[in-house]
Amino acid sequence: MDDVFVEQIVKRKISGVGILIRIGVTVLAIAACCTIPILGVFGFAITALFVYLAYLGFVYTSLEYEYSFVNGELTIDKIMGKRRRKHITTYDIKNAEIIAPMGNEEIRRRFDDLAKLDYSSHFKNEDKEYGMIIEEEGDVGTFLVIIEPDERLINAMYHVRPNIVKQ
Repeated sequence: MDDVFVEQIVKRKISGVGILIRIGVTVLAIAACCTIPILGVFGFAITALFVYLAYLGFVYTSLEYEYSFVNGELTIDKIMGKRRRKHITTYDIKNAEIIAPMGNEEIRRRFDDLAKLDYSSHFKNEDKEYGMIIEEEGDVGTFLVIIEPDERLINAMYHVRPNIVKQ
């Protein structure tokens, strides 16, 4: 069997909470600048602290998912601030029942009955989002994984399991 390796990065839309965090830390940093004339060196230290917090607020509200598909295993990692990477999970698509666009009849029919794990960009575009109904061993059960694969990733999954990948 040929080795199959595909990587893709999907940038996630900033949530409402993320926008509020960015606005809040920016306002705090600007307000801290106003303390410099009043508090002198101490005001400068407070300003430096709040500018650093604003930096962290912007960095950690930026989120991307990386899909890596290697020989039948889909690995999903979360990248925060384009720096910090955290492994989320790995799925063996041999355990998948179907991989299809979210508009697919079977995905829509079973949507409400399954637990959902969403690793998409959250830009609601049903043409790009794919659902993978997968059953994991143990007590985990069957659930729906929502991803946003590009054409290369879909073709790689099709190459490994052509009977379950719907395009």
